[in-house]
Amino acid sequence: MMKWSFIPSLCTVLNLAAGTVSLLLTIHEHYRLAALMILFAALFDVFDGLLARLLHCTSEFGKQLDSLADLISFGAAPVFLVLFDQLDPRSGSGSVAAVLFVICGALRLARFNVTGTSAGFTGMPITAAGTVLALLSLITHSLQPTLLIALIALLSFLMISRIPFPSFKNKMVRK
Repeated sequence: MMKWSFIPSLCTVLNLAAGTVSLLLTIHEHYRLAALMILFAALFDVFDGLLARLLHCTSEFGKQLDSLADLISFGAAPVFLVLFDQLDPRSGSGSVAAVLFVICGALRLARFNVTGTSAGFTGMPITAAGTVLALLSLITHSLQPTLLIALIALLSFLMISRIPFPSFKNKMVRK
């Protein structure tokens, strides 16, 4: 009988690959494709957790790998996409906002890893914050830089806040 427990980790690796490809596309100024890769990463991120629960193969390894992938795919990739596509990467305030976003995303992921899962999330998940930035990059180029930097700062704050956010994962898989 074949074991299928590797499939969730494969989805996580595909999430990480999509995020890394997004960074490479951003470097080469293919911004729309970079944003689409972040959306693909989000799709793989949904599937890794869903499949881990369906196949009853959740693990500490999978949880840690998922966080590392999420930091690239929903932390670094989307904020650098917005920084290079819509802001001046040489501007001090845009660069500070990008660094802040990645740091807050890492703090959010670390907090999640040590507190465990519950019915909801404390603070906005990095996947949601990063997906908002990727979608923003796809749909608009008319935001003022100051407003965009403020949005990045707001998303950063929401990730490390104690504000509760709902989790839909328990509704997706019935036990």
